[in-house]
Amino acid sequence: MRKNSKKKHDSNSFRDIKKELYRQQKIKREELSMMAIQEKKKRTNLAFILLCLTISFTLFFGFYYLSLKVPNKDNAKHKEDKTVSSVSKESSTTQQDEPELEMDKKQKELKNKLVVEDEKKFAFKWTLDNFVELKIAKVGGWKNNPTLEEVITKYGKGSNVSFTENGLTLTYKTRVMDIEKNSLSDHPQEIRLGFFDPDSNGKEYYLITKSALFLDDSRYPVAAKEEFVFNWKPEDIDTLILGDRQRGKGGMTYQEVVERFGLPSYSNIHGNDTDFDPLSLSIQYINIRKSDTERKSDRVALIFRRQEDGSFCLADVKSEFDKDW
Repeated sequence: MRKNSKKKHDSNSFRDIKKELYRQQKIKREELSMMAIQEKKKRTNLAFILLCLTISFTLFFGFYYLSLKVPNKDNAKHKEDKTVSSVSKESSTTQQDEPELEMDKKQKELKNKLVVEDEKKFAFKWTLDNFVELKIAKVGGWKNNPTLEEVITKYGKGSNVSFTENGLTLTYKTRVMDIEKNSLSDHPQEIRLGFFDPDSNGKEYYLITKSALFLDDSRYPVAAKEEFVFNWKPEDIDTLILGDRQRGKGGMTYQEVVERFGLPSYSNIHGNDTDFDPLSLSIQYINIRKSDTERKSDRVALIFRRQEDGSFCLADVKSEFDKDW
Protein backbone atom coordinates (compact mmCIF):
# COMPACT_ATOMS: atom_id res chain seq x y z
CA MET A 1 0.00 0.00 0.00
CA ARG A 2 2.78 2.38 0.89
CA LYS A 3 4.63 1.44 -2.27
CA ASN A 4 1.63 2.29 -4.40
CA SER A 5 1.16 5.61 -2.59
CA LYS A 6 4.79 6.56 -3.02
CA LYS A 7 4.67 5.56 -6.63
CA LYS A 8 1.65 7.75 -7.18
CA HIS A 9 3.35 10.69 -5.49
CA ASP A 10 6.44 10.34 -7.66
CA SER A 11 4.26 10.23 -10.74
CA ASN A 12 2.56 13.50 -9.73
CA SER A 13 5.88 15.21 -9.05
CA PHE A 14 7.19 14.27 -12.45
CA ARG A 15 4.11 15.67 -14.13
CA ASP A 16 4.51 18.94 -12.21
CA ILE A 17 8.11 19.22 -13.23
CA LYS A 18 7.19 18.50 -16.80
CA LYS A 19 4.47 21.17 -16.72
CA GLU A 20 6.88 23.70 -15.26
CA LEU A 21 9.45 22.98 -17.93
CA TYR A 22 6.80 23.31 -20.60
CA ARG A 23 5.62 26.62 -19.11
CA GLN A 24 9.16 27.99 -19.00
CA GLN A 25 9.77 26.91 -22.59
CA LYS A 26 6.57 28.66 -23.62
CA ILE A 27 7.65 31.86 -21.88
CA LYS A 28 11.04 31.63 -23.52
CA ARG A 29 9.43 31.18 -26.93
CA GLU A 30 7.20 34.22 -26.31
CA GLU A 31 10.21 36.30 -25.29
CA LEU A 32 12.11 35.25 -28.39
CA SER A 33 9.06 36.02 -30.50
CA MET A 34 8.77 39.50 -28.93
CA MET A 35 12.46 40.17 -29.50
CA ALA A 36 12.09 39.14 -33.13
CA ILE A 37 9.11 41.48 -33.55
CA GLN A 38 11.00 44.41 -31.97
CA GLU A 39 14.05 43.74 -34.14
CA LYS A 40 11.82 43.71 -37.19
CA LYS A 41 10.27 47.04 -36.14
CA LYS A 42 13.73 48.54 -35.67
CA ARG A 43 14.77 47.45 -39.14
CA THR A 44 11.52 48.81 -40.55
CA ASN A 45 11.97 52.17 -38.76
CA LEU A 46 15.59 52.43 -39.89
CA ALA A 47 14.60 51.72 -43.46
CA PHE A 48 11.86 54.37 -43.23
CA ILE A 49 14.30 56.94 -41.84
CA LEU A 50 16.81 56.20 -44.60
CA LEU A 51 14.04 56.52 -47.17
CA CYS A 52 12.98 59.91 -45.75
CA LEU A 53 16.56 61.15 -45.75
CA THR A 54 17.03 60.02 -49.33
CA ILE A 55 13.84 61.75 -50.42
CA SER A 56 14.83 64.94 -48.53
CA PHE A 57 18.28 65.09 -50.11
CA THR A 58 16.80 64.37 -53.51
CA LEU A 59 14.27 67.19 -53.14
CA PHE A 60 16.89 69.61 -51.79
CA PHE A 61 19.36 69.05 -54.62
CA GLY A 62 16.52 69.06 -57.11
CA PHE A 63 15.29 72.49 -55.99
CA TYR A 64 18.87 73.78 -55.83
CA TYR A 65 19.50 72.62 -59.38
CA LEU A 66 16.28 74.24 -60.57
CA SER A 67 17.17 77.49 -58.80
CA LEU A 68 20.38 77.64 -60.80
CA LYS A 69 18.65 76.97 -64.08
CA VAL A 70 15.50 79.04 -63.64
CA PRO A 71 15.85 82.83 -62.86
CA ASN A 72 14.42 83.81 -59.49
CA LYS A 73 11.69 86.39 -59.81
CA ASP A 74 12.43 87.84 -56.39
CA ASN A 75 16.11 88.23 -57.27
CA ALA A 76 15.20 89.83 -60.56
CA LYS A 77 12.88 92.21 -58.75
CA HIS A 78 15.60 92.95 -56.18
CA LYS A 79 18.08 93.73 -58.96
CA GLU A 80 15.50 95.93 -60.63
CA ASP A 81 14.78 97.73 -57.35
CA LYS A 82 18.53 98.13 -56.75
CA THR A 83 18.98 99.62 -60.22
CA VAL A 84 16.08 102.00 -59.66
CA SER A 85 17.52 102.92 -56.26
CA SER A 86 20.93 103.60 -57.81
CA VAL A 87 19.39 105.80 -60.48
CA SER A 88 17.34 107.55 -57.79
CA LYS A 89 20.47 108.21 -55.72
CA GLU A 90 22.31 109.57 -58.76
CA SER A 91 19.34 111.78 -59.50
CA SER A 92 19.25 112.95 -55.87
CA THR A 93 22.98 113.67 -55.92
CA THR A 94 22.56 115.62 -59.13
CA GLN A 95 19.75 117.62 -57.54
CA GLN A 96 21.94 118.33 -54.50
CA ASP A 97 24.84 119.39 -56.72
CA GLU A 98 22.70 121.80 -58.71
CA PRO A 99 22.68 124.53 -56.00
CA GLU A 100 26.44 124.12 -55.58
CA LEU A 101 26.99 124.39 -59.31
CA GLU A 102 24.73 127.42 -59.37
CA MET A 103 26.72 128.98 -56.52
CA ASP A 104 30.02 128.21 -58.29
CA LYS A 105 28.66 129.92 -61.37
CA LYS A 106 27.67 132.98 -59.33
CA GLN A 107 31.08 133.05 -57.66
CA LYS A 108 32.85 132.93 -61.02
CA GLU A 109 30.70 135.77 -62.30
CA LEU A 110 31.35 137.75 -59.12
CA LYS A 111 35.08 137.08 -59.31
CA ASN A 112 35.17 138.66 -62.76
CA LYS A 113 33.62 141.80 -61.25
CA LEU A 114 36.00 141.89 -58.28
CA VAL A 115 39.40 140.87 -59.65
CA VAL A 116 41.63 142.35 -62.35
CA GLU A 117 42.27 139.52 -64.82
CA ASP A 118 45.56 140.87 -66.15
CA GLU A 119 48.08 141.24 -63.32
CA LYS A 120 50.01 143.82 -65.30
CA LYS A 121 46.96 146.10 -65.27
CA PHE A 122 46.41 145.84 -61.52
CA ALA A 123 47.08 149.10 -59.65
CA PHE A 124 47.59 149.27 -55.88
CA LYS A 125 45.88 152.51 -54.83
CA TRP A 126 45.80 152.05 -51.08
CA THR A 127 47.41 154.53 -48.70
CA LEU A 128 47.34 155.01 -44.95
CA ASP A 129 44.65 157.69 -45.22
CA ASN A 130 42.14 155.81 -47.38
CA PHE A 131 42.66 152.62 -45.35
CA VAL A 132 41.84 154.52 -42.14
CA GLU A 133 38.78 156.19 -43.64
CA LEU A 134 37.31 152.78 -44.44
CA LYS A 135 35.43 152.46 -41.17
CA ILE A 136 34.05 149.29 -39.61
CA ALA A 137 31.27 149.44 -37.02
CA LYS A 138 31.52 147.61 -33.73
CA VAL A 139 30.37 144.00 -33.39
CA GLY A 140 26.71 143.66 -34.36
CA GLY A 141 26.59 146.84 -36.43
CA TRP A 142 27.72 145.32 -39.72
CA LYS A 143 24.64 146.67 -41.57
CA ASN A 144 26.16 150.14 -41.25
CA ASN A 145 29.47 149.04 -42.79
CA PRO A 146 30.46 149.69 -46.42
CA THR A 147 29.18 147.16 -48.92
CA LEU A 148 31.32 145.24 -51.38
CA GLU A 149 29.95 147.26 -54.28
CA GLU A 150 30.81 150.54 -52.54
CA VAL A 151 34.38 149.41 -51.87
CA ILE A 152 34.95 148.28 -55.46
CA THR A 153 33.52 151.52 -56.82
CA LYS A 154 35.77 153.64 -54.62
CA TYR A 155 39.02 151.64 -54.44
CA GLY A 156 38.93 149.54 -57.60
CA LYS A 157 39.20 145.82 -58.23
CA GLY A 158 41.44 143.54 -56.20
CA SER A 159 44.14 141.10 -57.22
CA ASN A 160 42.44 138.00 -55.79
CA VAL A 161 39.31 136.79 -54.02
CA SER A 162 38.47 133.71 -51.96
CA PHE A 163 34.96 132.57 -51.00
CA THR A 164 33.69 131.07 -47.76
CA GLU A 165 30.30 129.63 -46.79
CA ASN A 166 28.94 133.02 -45.73
CA GLY A 167 31.33 135.57 -47.14
CA LEU A 168 34.49 136.34 -49.06
CA THR A 169 37.94 137.87 -48.67
CA LEU A 170 39.09 140.41 -51.23
CA THR A 171 42.85 140.92 -51.52
CA TYR A 172 44.83 143.81 -52.98
CA LYS A 173 48.46 142.75 -53.30
CA THR A 174 51.52 144.06 -55.09
CA ARG A 175 55.26 144.11 -54.56
CA VAL A 176 57.47 147.14 -54.08
CA MET A 177 60.99 146.82 -55.42
CA ASP A 178 63.36 149.76 -55.02
CA ILE A 179 66.72 148.12 -54.47
CA GLU A 180 68.67 151.22 -55.51
CA LYS A 181 67.18 153.35 -52.74
CA ASN A 182 67.44 150.91 -49.84
CA SER A 183 68.45 147.28 -49.51
CA LEU A 184 65.35 146.57 -47.38
CA SER A 185 62.77 148.21 -49.64
CA ASP A 186 61.90 145.03 -51.55
CA HIS A 187 58.66 144.02 -49.84
CA PRO A 188 55.01 143.14 -50.52
CA GLN A 189 52.11 145.52 -50.02
CA GLU A 190 48.82 143.91 -49.13
CA ILE A 191 45.29 144.85 -48.11
CA ARG A 192 42.84 142.12 -47.07
CA LEU A 193 39.14 142.93 -46.72
CA GLY A 194 36.66 140.44 -45.25
CA PHE A 195 32.99 140.68 -46.25
CA PHE A 196 29.94 139.03 -44.67
CA ASP A 197 27.01 137.63 -46.63
CA PRO A 198 24.11 137.55 -44.10
CA ASP A 199 21.79 135.52 -46.34
CA SER A 200 24.52 133.28 -47.84
CA ASN A 201 23.09 133.88 -51.30
CA GLY A 202 25.79 136.09 -52.80
CA LYS A 203 23.49 139.09 -53.23
CA GLU A 204 24.84 141.51 -50.61
CA TYR A 205 28.18 141.62 -48.79
CA TYR A 206 29.15 143.87 -45.88
CA LEU A 207 32.69 144.74 -44.78
CA ILE A 208 33.50 143.22 -41.35
CA THR A 209 37.32 142.93 -41.22
CA LYS A 210 40.33 144.66 -42.73
CA SER A 211 44.09 144.31 -42.44
CA ALA A 212 47.09 146.03 -43.98
CA LEU A 213 50.76 145.26 -44.57
CA PHE A 214 53.38 147.82 -45.65
CA LEU A 215 51.05 150.75 -46.18
CA ASP A 216 52.78 153.65 -47.90
CA ASP A 217 52.81 157.11 -46.37
CA SER A 218 55.18 159.95 -47.16
CA ARG A 219 55.17 161.04 -43.50
CA TYR A 220 57.00 157.86 -42.48
CA PRO A 221 59.85 157.40 -44.97
CA VAL A 222 63.07 155.41 -44.66
CA ALA A 223 66.57 156.69 -45.22
CA ALA A 224 68.29 156.03 -48.51
CA LYS A 225 70.96 153.38 -48.23
CA GLU A 226 73.85 155.77 -48.78
CA GLU A 227 72.36 158.37 -46.41
CA PHE A 228 71.52 156.14 -43.46
CA VAL A 229 73.45 156.79 -40.23
CA PHE A 230 73.24 154.60 -37.13
CA ASN A 231 73.21 157.01 -34.17
CA TRP A 232 72.19 154.64 -31.39
CA LYS A 233 74.15 153.77 -28.25
CA PRO A 234 73.18 151.03 -25.78
CA GLU A 235 72.47 153.60 -23.08
CA ASP A 236 69.98 155.41 -25.35
CA ILE A 237 67.43 152.62 -24.91
CA ASP A 238 66.82 153.55 -21.27
CA THR A 239 66.00 157.15 -22.23
CA LEU A 240 63.02 156.16 -24.38
CA ILE A 241 59.51 156.76 -23.02
CA LEU A 242 57.25 153.76 -23.57
CA GLY A 243 53.47 154.00 -23.47
CA ASP A 244 50.81 151.33 -23.10
CA ARG A 245 52.02 148.15 -24.78
CA GLN A 246 48.67 147.47 -26.44
CA ARG A 247 47.81 151.02 -27.54
CA GLY A 248 50.97 153.07 -27.08
CA LYS A 249 49.15 155.75 -25.13
CA GLY A 250 51.59 157.95 -23.20
CA GLY A 251 54.65 156.95 -25.22
CA MET A 252 56.94 159.30 -27.13
CA THR A 253 55.93 159.96 -30.73
CA TYR A 254 57.54 158.78 -33.92
CA GLN A 255 58.59 162.34 -34.73
CA GLU A 256 60.42 162.66 -31.41
CA VAL A 257 62.41 159.48 -32.05
CA VAL A 258 63.32 160.51 -35.61
CA GLU A 259 64.46 163.95 -34.44
CA ARG A 260 66.96 162.30 -32.07
CA PHE A 261 68.15 159.33 -34.11
CA GLY A 262 67.33 160.12 -37.75
CA LEU A 263 65.31 158.18 -40.33
CA PRO A 264 65.16 154.40 -39.94
CA SER A 265 66.41 151.86 -42.44
CA TYR A 266 63.12 149.93 -42.33
CA SER A 267 59.47 150.98 -41.94
CA ASN A 268 56.20 149.03 -42.03
CA ILE A 269 52.68 150.29 -41.29
CA HIS A 270 50.49 147.27 -40.60
CA GLY A 271 47.51 146.00 -38.59
CA ASN A 272 43.72 146.04 -38.52
CA ASP A 273 42.86 149.57 -37.37
CA THR A 274 40.22 148.50 -34.83
CA ASP A 275 39.56 149.43 -31.21
CA PHE A 276 41.22 146.22 -30.07
CA ASP A 277 44.02 146.17 -32.64
CA PRO A 278 45.11 149.64 -33.76
CA LEU A 279 47.46 150.16 -36.67
CA SER A 280 51.12 149.72 -35.84
CA LEU A 281 54.22 151.41 -37.22
CA SER A 282 57.28 149.17 -36.98
CA ILE A 283 60.67 150.73 -37.69
CA GLN A 284 64.22 149.42 -37.44
CA TYR A 285 67.69 150.91 -37.34
CA ILE A 286 70.19 148.35 -38.61
CA ASN A 287 73.93 148.88 -38.66
CA ILE A 288 75.99 146.23 -40.44
CA ARG A 289 79.77 146.27 -40.29
CA LYS A 290 81.76 143.96 -42.46
CA SER A 291 85.43 143.06 -42.59
CA ASP A 292 87.49 140.45 -44.37
CA THR A 293 87.08 138.02 -41.48
CA GLU A 294 83.76 138.83 -39.80
CA ARG A 295 80.35 140.48 -40.03
CA LYS A 296 78.90 142.40 -37.08
CA SER A 297 75.57 144.17 -36.67
CA ASP A 298 73.63 146.41 -34.31
CA ARG A 299 69.85 146.58 -34.35
CA VAL A 300 67.15 148.69 -32.68
CA ALA A 301 63.49 147.80 -33.38
CA LEU A 302 60.62 150.04 -32.25
CA ILE A 303 56.84 149.59 -32.46
CA PHE A 304 54.42 152.55 -32.39
CA ARG A 305 50.60 152.41 -32.11
CA ARG A 306 48.33 154.77 -33.99
CA GLN A 307 46.35 157.22 -31.80
CA GLU A 308 42.94 158.79 -32.42
CA ASP A 309 44.62 162.02 -33.57
CA GLY A 310 46.61 160.11 -36.21
CA SER A 311 49.99 160.18 -34.44
CA PHE A 312 52.03 157.08 -33.62
CA CYS A 313 53.25 156.61 -30.03
CA LEU A 314 55.97 154.24 -28.83
CA ALA A 315 54.69 150.96 -27.33
CA ASP A 316 57.67 148.61 -27.44
CA VAL A 317 61.41 148.53 -28.15
CA LYS A 318 64.01 145.81 -28.62
CA SER A 319 67.73 146.22 -29.20
CA GLU A 320 70.82 144.19 -29.93
CA PHE A 321 74.29 145.71 -29.85
CA ASP A 322 77.57 144.13 -30.71
CA LYS A 323 79.75 143.78 -27.62
CA ASP A 324 82.71 145.41 -29.35
CA TRP A 325 80.82 148.69 -29.88
